[in-house]
Amino acid sequence: MEAITVLVVDDHSLFRRGVVAVVSAQPSMKVVAEATNGRQAVEAVKEFRPNIVLMDLNMPEMGGVEATRLLLKEAPETNVLILTISDKDADLFQAIKAGAKGYLLKDTDPAELVNAITSVVQGEVIISSVMAPKLLSEIGTTLEPIEKEAVLLTPRETEILQLIAEGLTDREIAERLFISLNTAKSHLKNILAKLHLKSRTQAAIYEAQSRNIPGS
Repeated sequence: MEAITVLVVDDHSLFRRGVVAVVSAQPSMKVVAEATNGRQAVEAVKEFRPNIVLMDLNMPEMGGVEATRLLLKEAPETNVLILTISDKDADLFQAIKAGAKGYLLKDTDPAELVNAITSVVQGEVIISSVMAPKLLSEIGTTLEPIEKEAVLLTPRETEILQLIAEGLTDREIAERLFISLNTAKSHLKNILAKLHLKSRTQAAIYEAQSRNIPGS
């Protein structure tokens, strides 16, 4: 299995080097380049074609949102995971609309960051548990309510659906419930099939609407 290639983008050298150290310590990951602003990030993506970009938001010359939008036009196969200090709703929404597949705060535990990188590359959308309810609230106000049928989920599936709505990844759900990662993924697949949904994001919206979360 080839290593996941990573581009780290942050204008604060101390933090950037810390992230590089964490990622480089993983046998399954390789940092192929670093950048100090969004403009450099776009050029680095053109040259190195990394699997994932860890992107800060507020940087000189070009910020993370604009850089995300531009680099995804150049390399749509690249994944962008925002890593920022900002817990502002507007920053989260703009980043997701620009095409970012994840949004984590900089106080995220290193192990959680490593898991998030793997999950995003595997196709999951990863949102900080602090920010996830804000995103669900925003989505709930802009999308038509998901049609609900009389669907009987097992107690375990119901529990997993609730954890998905809280923003937990498959790996975090597996750890919380003391089940294997494959079992967690299997449950998610069954939930989507039963509810006739296409993604974990739709599943989270479904659960949010079911609980009448404000804004949903």
